[in-house]
Amino acid sequence: MKNWIPRRPLVSLIVLFALSTACAQGLSFGVSLNPTDLVANANVTVPLFTTGQAQHAARAEVSYGFRDLPGVSATYLLRDATPDRLQTYLGAGAGVAFLNTTSIQPLLSVHVLAGANYRITGGLGAYGEVIAGGNGLATELQFALGIDYTLGGDN
Repeated sequence: MKNWIPRRPLVSLIVLFALSTACAQGLSFGVSLNPTDLVANANVTVPLFTTGQAQHAARAEVSYGFRDLPGVSATYLLRDATPDRLQTYLGAGAGVAFLNTTSIQPLLSVHVLAGANYRITGGLGAYGEVIAGGNGLATELQFALGIDYTLGGDN
């Protein structure tokens, strides 16, 4: 029996609805630099829902270490639901990186982070965060400074 529901239009409608909801709640794009390890990051944060004083969000990030290959990670964030100009957040996640160009074997890592984002004007903000991460080889503490832009203005 053939399914009568057209899948592509339905999936497109769901993605459009989710994207418009995320934009209305404050979809943000950011870039940061870890000055001590020379690692550049680009991220997208998607707000999911709000419970009480906390907004739940998901962040996808691509990192590039100037001496290593890129890595990707995903982080679950809890952040202030109604910030004035300063929004604090906590998060935990996992990522995958490659050690060098000769080894294509991925290395799984986990991390926790704490940070604060200060709204400069409209949707433009500056943030700093401390990240504690580890993998099968080592653990380390990182610090990152960055800027971000939030769609929807003063969220």
